[in-house]
Amino acid sequence: MDVPDLTFDLRYLRCAIAAAAHGSFRQTALALDTSQSTVTRRIQLLEHRLGFTLFVRDRRGVRLTHAGDNFLKEAAPGIDQLRRAVRLGSSKGELHTSMLRIGILASLAAGFLHLALKEVRRRHPRIKIILHEGTAENNLDRLTKGDLDIVFVAGLPQLPRHKSEILWRERIFAVLPDSHSLAIKSELSWEDIRSETFILSSNGSGPDVLDLLVRKIGQMGFRPRIEVHHVARENLINLVAMGYGATVTSASALGLSVKGAVFRPIAHDTEDVPWSAVWSEAEENPAVFGFLEIVRSIAAVEHCAPEPFAPSQIPDPTR
Repeated sequence: MDVPDLTFDLRYLRCAIAAAAHGSFRQTALALDTSQSTVTRRIQLLEHRLGFTLFVRDRRGVRLTHAGDNFLKEAAPGIDQLRRAVRLGSSKGELHTSMLRIGILASLAAGFLHLALKEVRRRHPRIKIILHEGTAENNLDRLTKGDLDIVFVAGLPQLPRHKSEILWRERIFAVLPDSHSLAIKSELSWEDIRSETFILSSNGSGPDVLDLLVRKIGQMGFRPRIEVHHVARENLINLVAMGYGATVTSASALGLSVKGAVFRPIAHDTEDVPWSAVWSEAEENPAVFGFLEIVRSIAAVEHCAPEPFAPSQIPDPTR
């Protein structure tokens, strides 16, 4: 009996899963950053190995056969386990030789992730760290598919077969153009900004910010004026600097140096934005748990810092 090539199977199964999701070999090739001919060849070889057809091909694209649908339903949960097992075996269970794939949304210019990544490099310089910057939705989707090991997001998402833990909280800030009449104030209240036009992102933490604005300004009997843009947080703040409106963000954005925009804390508001780590219940990569411990230790140090704090005032455990 031949021993299966696990690396071969993982590559080819990934193509099949992506093709089932996209319904097109061309779109699958774009998603996997490869050629359409490569996708076609890999799926044909997989079908040959299995002994049955996975997809029906026509001019509209591809769709799973009955046999293909049954196969992927049974195979998909095990693929992530197999991928983790191969990676864990190749690392020999040693933290210093592991690989860590991290999904981020927040800026790395300051804050907890900045300090954590700096500290893990100091303690474990041989860990290979790969960062993926994307929206919360995109990163969580990649996590469930096994493409990421751990994701950091605002809030406390609940995913089946995954763990979530709030690791730190960040103070809420209003962001205004530096020419705004309120920019001269060192801090603001919700009353000050209730009549502003707020610009939000359609992804990332945008929906959470929308809920916050509706709740805070709604308590005063007003309905916030909202405009939604399909941009990331840094470009949203650039739009504020251009005069398109105000926005609300958390302390991790203070590291974004955008000319023409000012950040002002919301005074007398004890509600902070929680930030969480999310990882698989089946996770066995020692680098994930080592990284979590580093973030926890930095969060514990920050809790002793005076308020309000600037990014430069957060204690650096690497010193």
